[in-house]
Amino acid sequence: MESISLQNNLKLSFEKLPHTVRLIISKNNDEWVCRKEKLKNLFSFLEKDKVHIFKGRLQLFKLDDRIDIQVKNIVIATISEESFEKALKNLE
Repeated sequence: MESISLQNNLKLSFEKLPHTVRLIISKNNDEWVCRKEKLKNLFSFLEKDKVHIFKGRLQLFKLDDRIDIQVKNIVIATISEESFEKALKNLE
């Protein structure tokens, strides 16, 4: 499992499953929200001109070289596109 520390005791984790990756936002080590997605779709989000991925409680928005993480329509954190891509590559 790969993890990226966020602000306010939040953490973004990537759990590799047989056919998908589970993105987990944890708050004080308690799972807050998650989303399952295929690894190829996450790489596609990084490579193409897609600005937005996911619908629902957890959403990611790409702006320039950063990714805003939104939960329940509120931006909770921002990470670099580079750190997101590094975590995904470690799951391959």
